[in-house]
Amino acid sequence: MTVRFQTLGPLRIRRDGTEAPAGRPQQQAVLAALLAARGRPLTTTQLLHAVWGEDEEHWPAHPKRILATHVYRIRQLPAFSPAGAGAVLLQAGEGYRLSVEDGAVDMHRFDDAVRAAAAARRKGDPDGAHALLTQGLDLWYGTALEGVPGPLAGRIRQRLAVSRTAALEARLSIDVARGRHAEVLPEIAALAEAPDPSGPSGQVLSLLVLALFRSGRRHEAFAVLDRARDRAGELGLDPAPELERAHQEILGSPAGPAPSAPRGPVRPCHLPPDTGDFTGRIAETGLLLETLAPDGRAAGRPVVVHGAAGTGKSTLAVHVAHRLRDAFPDGQLYADLTGSHALPVRPGRVLAAFIRALGGDVPEDEAAMAAAYQAALDGRRVMVVLDDVRDLDGIRPLVPRHQGCGALVTCRALTGLLPGARRLALGALSPDDALGLLVRVLGPSRVEAEPDAARALAEACRHHPALLRTTAARLAARPHWSLASMVDRVTGDG
Repeated sequence: MTVRFQTLGPLRIRRDGTEAPAGRPQQQAVLAALLAARGRPLTTTQLLHAVWGEDEEHWPAHPKRILATHVYRIRQLPAFSPAGAGAVLLQAGEGYRLSVEDGAVDMHRFDDAVRAAAAARRKGDPDGAHALLTQGLDLWYGTALEGVPGPLAGRIRQRLAVSRTAALEARLSIDVARGRHAEVLPEIAALAEAPDPSGPSGQVLSLLVLALFRSGRRHEAFAVLDRARDRAGELGLDPAPELERAHQEILGSPAGPAPSAPRGPVRPCHLPPDTGDFTGRIAETGLLLETLAPDGRAAGRPVVVHGAAGTGKSTLAVHVAHRLRDAFPDGQLYADLTGSHALPVRPGRVLAAFIRALGGDVPEDEAAMAAAYQAALDGRRVMVVLDDVRDLDGIRPLVPRHQGCGALVTCRALTGLLPGARRLALGALSPDDALGLLVRVLGPSRVEAEPDAARALAEACRHHPALLRTTAARLAARPHWSLASMVDRVTGDG
């Protein structure tokens, strides 16, 4: 009997190639602790801490008795055999030890592959390291130990997530060094845009800069550098050393001089990447394109897109700004003012960044900055996107006053006034657009296989873009889940 334990996603057990039951959640927490121990015995106390934490006040009544029951039930699972075949859960002093075959646990195979890849790189074998990293990353099928309770499972989940990101960064760095920058650029950009409270790492940003620059998108590369430096400055930090090395590398590249010594006018492109699976919003997109076009009826009028969190304001604004790049050939400026956060970005800091991006010198006085910024825009056609604004009054200095420029603002609430602005309220998607988003993320065949469940899922998510995208992403990572089962999970019936 061959038994394999999969932990790089929801805990699964495979017996002779067929999925076998993994037990109830707390049994899985005990099993995860024993698997992580890699054959070492764990005491009863260690297992109690793993499942319920170190504070005994949070333990259930008779915790040792409950633990013994969990162990008994694990031993009754089909994958465990008292005869010694497959996996065996043994008594070890006052605790327990799990005996499994070498290579039976995917988290250990992943860890081994990462260590072997690091050794290969130290020996000057990037091809071998790349193959090992790819082999380890291919083992992942979701969030490690997803749904497994207990503090130890949470720590394992966090450790593996960090290790996975580091392995992905290492593999992508080898790809960029081997000249495969164009091929992996979308993957690097997606990693840089992934939600993370601390933002993308310096390594990811440096790879993005190099991949953009070597792909001929030098202005976007320098825009990434500018944004990273501005963000580091806001936090009182120096830019990451990896970014500085990337900057020095492209400064010495034969592709041309840096924007600090431009040949001709500076044309910044600060826009984040457009969403590859942008879906729907046809009427809203058309309205914004018509309003913002330099030769349109409302040329020069700023547009404010407002709505609740997660309705896709930023996604729509960036998508429209990309659509209008040819209409604003002198550049596209973008700033995330983090107005929905506790510490929004000060407009003065954005003014300074915009002036530098346009090739100007930054005055010390904020009023002089505003004048210098408007002077730098005079005679140019520049699109300015101000994302996540808290107070419309506060961003007036950032809004271009020249007929040939455009301004697109997003905010949750209409706080303050922006003279002359046209407003667009953004709410839920239409039923057809919500279904279209599921098709784009999951693929048409999966949605066509369960059309009623797909529409029920869209309705259960209230046609809310962020909730739909999150739910669809969970399904995409779990091809064995049906859409109907996800409807039960979202509605609480399953």
